[in-house]
Amino acid sequence: MGALAGVSTLLLRFLLAPALVGVASLCARHWGNTVGGWIAALPFVAGPLLLVVTLEQGHAFAAGSARSALSGIVALAVFSNVYARLCLKWPWWAALPGGWLAYLASAWAMSPWDLGVVARLVGALVSLWLARALLPSVPEPREASTAPSRPSWDLAARMGSAAALVGTIATLAQRMGPNWSGLLAPFPISTTILVAFTQAQEGPVAVTRMLRGFLPALTGLTFFFATLAFLLPLLPTFQAFAIGLAITAATQALAIRIAGK
Repeated sequence: MGALAGVSTLLLRFLLAPALVGVASLCARHWGNTVGGWIAALPFVAGPLLLVVTLEQGHAFAAGSARSALSGIVALAVFSNVYARLCLKWPWWAALPGGWLAYLASAWAMSPWDLGVVARLVGALVSLWLARALLPSVPEPREASTAPSRPSWDLAARMGSAAALVGTIATLAQRMGPNWSGLLAPFPISTTILVAFTQAQEGPVAVTRMLRGFLPALTGLTFFFATLAFLLPLLPTFQAFAIGLAITAATQALAIRIAGK
């Protein structure tokens, strides 16, 4: 059983995140960068990370991580806005470290504050809508625009990069206690891949369009963390996660509808 559990957690770490990045990338190609942002906001990266933490560290540890992850949403909103502005002037390989630094600095600033779930939830929701409002203004896309050509290795490179990032973050998070485990759970893994490849292939304007869909869709991920923080001490693992995913889908759909008006 121990070996089987180890294999299961490895699969969670290294397969689900790359699969999400692949799906989000394909959706962005077919339906535009805004839809790709909606898909990237689903908890198929942070979800597996917290599930691994729950299975390996227990419910109390994971509930604390989910509570801290709400503060991580604020840091993710900061990353998104900082990257959107940096990529207007810098190439992706220079803008990414600036965005990561903004995320980590925000997470570090919030790490000493032991706030309750409700206060963290409100702060996360406010930060998402504020970050979207502060995104740079960009022109609307032309309906007849031609999709950029991509090399044959593009999708595999995106998925491989996601696997490397999620493995690194999962390993670091579990060695730093529940507070930083939660703060690192929303670390922009899939977002990093999507914004970097989008900027390199389509330019910074396309990055902002993707983030316009991504930020309000993160409302679902925010309620996912809040649900786990409440339910993990009360319910079995998979029941708590199933309820969290159902609430995520409902709130994300509502947020996207409101943002589209």
